Amino acid sequence: MLKPVTLVTGAGGEMAHLLLPALKGRGHEIVALDLAPLPTSLSSLCVEAMEASILDIDAVNHLIRQYRPEWIFHLAAVLSSRAEQDPALAHNVNVQGTVGLMHLCLENGKRTGWPYRFLFPSSIAVYGIPDSRTKRSAGAVKETEWTNPRGVYGCNKLYCETLGTYYSRTGSSEQGPGLDFRSIRFPGLISAETVPHGGTTDYASEMIHAAAQGNPTPVSSAPRRGSPS
Repeated sequence: MLKPVTLVTGAGGEMAHLLLPALKGRGHEIVALDLAPLPTSLSSLCVEAMEASILDIDAVNHLIRQYRPEWIFHLAAVLSSRAEQDPALAHNVNVQGTVGLMHLCLENGKRTGWPYRFLFPSSIAVYGIPDSRTKRSAGAVKETEWTNPRGVYGCNKLYCETLGTYYSRTGSSEQGPGLDFRSIRFPGLISAETVPHGGTTDYASEMIHAAAQGNPTPVSSAPRRGSPS
């Protein structure tokens, strides 16, 4: 029985440091994409680890056509803090990169006859409650409520969520199988494996890392790997 093939974009980031070993442990063949070379601990888990931008459509299409992955974990992104500093870059990577990858999956799906399983990490940044008083009065918020993001990162994520849902809903035998799109809105992420970078909730993670290392205060000015994958 052939092992399932999984493509992971942004494979050098915080989430991927735990995702890649988990996928390997479940018997997946991993194809990775990142702007920077992966550390050996990650590249050794992959059948190919390509150093390229998510905006390089030819490179991404090469990986999809050559390996025909069943699963795609699309982690490449410009995170919230940097997105506010450079909204144009955030749009290019977070929206254009995601849309380009979706279209490649749709086109290749017409050849293979099955929808690609497209897993997309979104963010609670898609919500836009303006202040603490409104938050208290709103109470528990439904998935479709208060989706008026106040930052460019949330805008990027919400649009891509909506588009992925659209492509999942409109797949047909004439137009191709569409996408099998899945998404989850994460809050701030805390990892024991990596130091956070580029997010607006990083300080909480830095406090935990500092405490574990015996440092009295987080070192927010420490060098970070902040380039989008």
